Amino acid sequence: MEVLQDQSILIYVLLGTGVTVLLVVSIVAFVLFYKQRMLLEKNKQVELALEYQRKMVQLQLESQENERRRIGADLHDSLGSLLWGIKVNMAYIQRTTALSKDTLETHEEVTRLLDDGIQVVRRISWEISSDAFHYSGLSESVNKLCSQFQGKGINFQFQEIGPRVMWNDENALHVFRIIQELVSNAFKHSNGDLIKIIFHWNPELLTIIVSDNGRGIDQQQHRDGVGLWNVTHRIQQIKGQFSIGNPSTGTGTVATIKVYLTHEK
Repeated sequence: MEVLQDQSILIYVLLGTGVTVLLVVSIVAFVLFYKQRMLLEKNKQVELALEYQRKMVQLQLESQENERRRIGADLHDSLGSLLWGIKVNMAYIQRTTALSKDTLETHEEVTRLLDDGIQVVRRISWEISSDAFHYSGLSESVNKLCSQFQGKGINFQFQEIGPRVMWNDENALHVFRIIQELVSNAFKHSNGDLIKIIFHWNPELLTIIVSDNGRGIDQQQHRDGVGLWNVTHRIQQIKGQFSIGNPSTGTGTVATIKVYLTHEK
């Protein structure tokens, strides 16, 4: 009888121990599952917040492009047509009126100023509108950008290495706007006399280097503003890489842009 009692007690102890172990394992498993679920939920919330932020930035950038397009169309259609109408009337006056020598010289000077004004309106309309970009593509648009600044106190060198790609989608437009911003900043603030733009074309990756021989960047100075905001968020939109700073040797500023040419990267 005592042996049977001892065996029963042992069985009860073993069963109790097994139940306890099973309970502890269950609790640990539940806690781990709960923590994992909370972590997944937190990551999901972070991803949703980042996606929301990305969409808000995208809407802001699209709004900028729409506003550029509207202003460009208004300049071309309204101001451009107005200047052209004035020029036509000036030509009519010259044909129908006997002008003195001094008046004729003034008339010709006004006509030249009108021609310059019409060209400026066309240039600004092209710069701010994305329609011309989609027709020309990145390389040709950068080439035109350099031509517009060339000879105005600063020289431009634009070089392409590797087989050029006709790239004119929305990602290419983001890259062009970044280059516009970098060139504009160098033109206004660098105090240099040379800006170089180099494209390194590879099958999947385009590396762009924009440099100048100016005074460089003050690393201690806090840089912010709309221009830097645009550059930073356009780089994020195209999932590219961007760096800017002073070269290790010499003077000036060097900005590097790396962007994949395929959307899957």
